Amino acid sequence: MAKLAYVIPTMLALFLVCNTLALEPSNSNNTEVPWYGLVIPPEPYDGFYIKVLSCLWNVDLSCGFQIYEHIFDTSKVLDDHCCRNVVKLGLQCSKRLGLALSLFEKFKPQKALIDRMSRKTYHECNARKL
Repeated sequence: MAKLAYVIPTMLALFLVCNTLALEPSNSNNTEVPWYGLVIPPEPYDGFYIKVLSCLWNVDLSCGFQIYEHIFDTSKVLDDHCCRNVVKLGLQCSKRLGLALSLFEKFKPQKALIDRMSRKTYHECNARKL
């Protein structure tokens, strides 16, 4: 029964993670978006997706794709607005969202890159003092 209590929040959290880290919901059937067709990974520990969900309240949906692109291509610079979102997120949430992304089978080979860039992006934005 305890596992069932996590199904709805987990699904909601993953929906928001995908939207935050990539594109808006209207593109959910677009085969070009990073999460298209991915199997939802299990939580690394109970309550993980609830924590991810609480982090997402600090991210403007319009910044999700910029953050995603920056993680995989450092030539893509975050604008000031999105950098403020990253700082507001905080380091722990930045790391949590990076972990959530790297749990997907498609992104597992890039886990170290995602982790490093999640931290680096936070520190870069924090240093900009916006």
